[in-house]
Amino acid sequence: MAWNLEIPIFTTDAGEHDARSFERSGCRDLISLCREINSGGGQRVRFELNAVDSYDAGGLTPNIERTIKFLTFFRNSPLLTEAQQPVFRIMIRPRGSKPDRNSPFRMERLEDFQYSEDELTQMHDTISQFKKLGADLLSHERGDGFVFGCLKRVERRLHGLVLDSNANGQLISLASPYPCILHRAFDAVLSTRNDPDIYGPPQSEIPPSSVEELIDQVKGIGFKGVLTSGGWGNAELPSNLMTLTKLGQVALRDDGFQLIVGGGVRNTNLWRIQQAMGRKQFQHPDLWLHSSLPRLGAFDANLARSFFQAMRQVAEF
Repeated sequence: MAWNLEIPIFTTDAGEHDARSFERSGCRDLISLCREINSGGGQRVRFELNAVDSYDAGGLTPNIERTIKFLTFFRNSPLLTEAQQPVFRIMIRPRGSKPDRNSPFRMERLEDFQYSEDELTQMHDTISQFKKLGADLLSHERGDGFVFGCLKRVERRLHGLVLDSNANGQLISLASPYPCILHRAFDAVLSTRNDPDIYGPPQSEIPPSSVEELIDQVKGIGFKGVLTSGGWGNAELPSNLMTLTKLGQVALRDDGFQLIVGGGVRNTNLWRIQQAMGRKQFQHPDLWLHSSLPRLGAFDANLARSFFQAMRQVAEF
């Protein structure tokens, strides 16, 4: 039985440049957690690396130099065995949402994950730098990799969004052999997939509408997993729980593709998520829960421990 937890952290580019600063910024707690959790028994914890203070923006690309220092400190820690070393996933997201001038609804989140050519070039350069500077720190065999997502607008549709297969595919090819996870850009596709065709667009512009087709598309582009709430908003919303149930049924097919459920996931709603997805899916080894576990704006190791305890209780019920 597997209990997998992915924790986004926002301390990778602390201002100081020595090992002691990382201890002050919570790295000691992260190492302690890895020693406890990643020691067998089917449970794992891994970390998604984000820019400092980017929690409210949903996570942004961390500073390269300081992230490399963070990884160096972690990988060289004498306190961790190789088996206890966590997987690190690096966020590649140059900015958060911004006003969308093309939408009659002026919804900022519609413009999220739609990038300019300059922004895509920046993403390319960032991945290249991480691969070069982190060659001895990141391991694709372990599962270290990148998290991103690129969208584009469906022309002549109400405000539907689709995955930008070309942009995503180029980033995945550049990141190879490191695995890539589709970020919550997927939620925008889920939430707008049934928008009305207000101008009767040609068939080629209509995005896949079924969850099965969308997952097939994500896998076909080359992603090894997807982080999602089941749609815009938190995972515990009734409509999102229904979508997560369908996602679990079509995504978790023992082919190594990971379904990562995030967005307001806390101890208090684990039971609702398990009830919606079903016990079999909730216990699947490729299902991960994604939670920042913050207390007063910072990572709290005790909250992580209590979260794992809650996961066990819910999974075993």
